[in-house]
Amino acid sequence: MMRQQNMPMQAYQQHALDCDMGHDCRCIPRRVHLRRLRSTIGSTGNRAVAGCATTRNNGRYNGNGREWRTPPEVFVPLQAEFAFTLDPCATAQNAQCPRFFTEREDGLAQAWGTERVFMNPPYGREIYAWTRKAREASQAGALVVGLLPASTDLAWWHEDIIGHAEIRYLRGRVRFLTDGPYRASGFFPSVIVVWRPIEGHA
Repeated sequence: MMRQQNMPMQAYQQHALDCDMGHDCRCIPRRVHLRRLRSTIGSTGNRAVAGCATTRNNGRYNGNGREWRTPPEVFVPLQAEFAFTLDPCATAQNAQCPRFFTEREDGLAQAWGTERVFMNPPYGREIYAWTRKAREASQAGALVVGLLPASTDLAWWHEDIIGHAEIRYLRGRVRFLTDGPYRASGFFPSVIVVWRPIEGHA
């Protein structure tokens, strides 16, 4: 059954969302709802709107655009507080510390020892490996500070942060530095997470 001709599109979309969320609806198959909803973004004739939607959904959180450098307004105060010695997920162009590991050197495979680490890791699926590395490194004596998405619903947040690290919430969206002429704002809130070394390490 298709949308009735006198049914406004906005009402139809809300109706479809209600059904997709599990609300009682028997009038239209779920696959029809999903097909109609997916077509709404692409149906716009405004190139700016379509381009923005594509960029945001294919942006940093999905693992694309890996080289999003931490802006100075975020890094400088942290550097003053923690005096970082290692950037384990960097390039030669965007490293924040004199000692750093590139993707080829694989910071996940390196020992962080008792370094004072700042990490702004890729935000794709591999972020789980970075938060696990940070937690384990702090238990072995490293101090690790991470700039991360506030993904409080994901497994890595509950397994590696809650009960293991200090969380500092940032007001507003972080405007990351990219290779282009403009800054890039994530479509997600960010936090500073601090894993302190266990007692007995410094």
